[in-house]
Amino acid sequence: MFSLAGRQVTITGGAGGLGSAIATACASQGAKIAIADLDLSSASTLADRLDTEHGPGTCHAVEMDVTNEASVISAYEQIRDAQKSIDVVVATAGIGELCPIAEMRYEQWRQMLAIHLDGTFLAFRHALPDMLTAGHGRLVGFSSVAALQGVARQAHYAAAKGGIDGLVRALAREVAGAGVTVNAIAPGYFETSLNDLAPPGRLDALLEHIPAGRFGEPSEIGALAVYLCSDEAAYLTGQTISPNGGFQYSSQTGD
Repeated sequence: MFSLAGRQVTITGGAGGLGSAIATACASQGAKIAIADLDLSSASTLADRLDTEHGPGTCHAVEMDVTNEASVISAYEQIRDAQKSIDVVVATAGIGELCPIAEMRYEQWRQMLAIHLDGTFLAFRHALPDMLTAGHGRLVGFSSVAALQGVARQAHYAAAKGGIDGLVRALAREVAGAGVTVNAIAPGYFETSLNDLAPPGRLDALLEHIPAGRFGEPSEIGALAVYLCSDEAAYLTGQTISPNGGFQYSSQTGD
């Protein structure tokens, strides 16, 4: 079950913590992987590792700025040349930031929406024609518990992620009859570099509100992404799935 043999999977932000976990998981299931990232050096390092582990030609690294439409189009052209098709897109590219909205500059607001929401739109928009022609495709966006429950000092992040939820629901209805599914993963708190942004004491306070008693491991996101990309998930579309250990936001977290 959940084989991705013969499928091409493009991961935007693929050199990041969750992106690299998804790339590793999909490669282990037989997929050809394109690591699309603004940091080409890190993407190339990951691609070399996956090629070593799974065989030459398993992975291709390409530079992509998800806020720039020309960059997205160019990256997809390189992926098609190297790996023949674009079957699956997992859009993980993103940044994190804590800032009270009363102090937030408009440029901060715009940057957050450009990377997360616009970046997901562009990644989906320019891969979708391939999928419609093939009669098969998987689009996976990344939302967050910040959008589902609201987290103080992350209004711009939550707004961007909420936009992704709406995009997923609407697009899923457009393309369900064409064999293309569209879903989102809305992670809770995971062991990634975004935790470095947390002020002192915040992570301990958050942990108190996670019934599982721990933060998630990136490999657990990888496993979920494999399922959403697989043939077994053909009837699952328009959904936002939140792996979060039972987390429930509370003002007691200090936010």
